[in-house]
Amino acid sequence: MKVRIDCTLEIDKKIIETYIDDMGDQESIKEFVVRYIVTGGVMCLDESIRNAIGEQHQTSIVKWDLGAGVE
Repeated sequence: MKVRIDCTLEIDKKIIETYIDDMGDQESIKEFVVRYIVTGGVMCLDESIRNAIGEQHQTSIVKWDLGAGVE
C-alpha cells in the first residue's frame, strides 16, 4: 500500500539555521527539514509497530520529491 503525505511546515528559520550550522550539515534548510521529518517519522512508525504488536515492519520511501517551495 502506498500513502502520499503532503504537508507544509512553519519553522523558525533562524533556529533551524543555527541547528544545521551546529551539526556541520551542508544541506539547505528545506532539504534538512524534509529529510529529518520523513526519516524520523518512518523510524518512529516501524518502532511503534514493533513495540505494540511485536511484529517487524519496514516502511520504505518509494518517492522522494522536495518539490518547489519557499525556503
